[in-house]
Amino acid sequence: MTRPLHPNRRAQRGVSLVFSLITLVALSLAAVALIRSVDTGATILGNLSFKQDTLLAADEASRRAISWLDVNRGGTTLNASIEAQGYRAMTVNGLDATGTRTGDNTRAVVDWNMNDCEDHPSNSYASCIKPLAAAMSLGPNDVEARWLIVRVCSATGDPTLPSVACARPITASAAPTAEKGEMNYTDPKLQQIVLSQYFRVIVRARGARNTVSVTETLVHF
Repeated sequence: MTRPLHPNRRAQRGVSLVFSLITLVALSLAAVALIRSVDTGATILGNLSFKQDTLLAADEASRRAISWLDVNRGGTTLNASIEAQGYRAMTVNGLDATGTRTGDNTRAVVDWNMNDCEDHPSNSYASCIKPLAAAMSLGPNDVEARWLIVRVCSATGDPTLPSVACARPITASAAPTAEKGEMNYTDPKLQQIVLSQYFRVIVRARGARNTVSVTETLVHF
């Protein structure tokens, strides 16, 4: 009697199909993971590009703000606040430039979107500060930028008055000292009076996909 060479052939039917399906599922999952990885990488690169656009726009806006200060610093213009220009002639207590500080209802937030600070609950801040009224459109991608300039003084008015205390830069004489290795605070060369004040130039730039950059520059003339 002749016996079949493969007695379990019927029992083995369909096993190859099962393994093929498992392999197909594994390959499909790998392909999906690869696609998602590439998509995430492209999104990150795009967001970095948008972030760079806002940083460049903020830098240009800061330069324009400093130029505005330079033009107006000669007279008495900067002794009083100019709301339309986003200029404050005295320090703003509790200023929250980014609007991200929470749990402090004494802070002063900046109305960057010019909507009377509707982005913040009315009980989460003490005052709403207006930045530059007319937004600037900067760069090839039309990034919107505004500035807020704050003079670092205790009050508005003439900075030479005793009632107006302003932060000023520390100065020293460039002339050689007669006493080698000695520096004495009574030396008149170290007691120069500098009338220049410090100004905080805060800029917020908003680009595509609501990408936002906030920069701050401290300047004096």
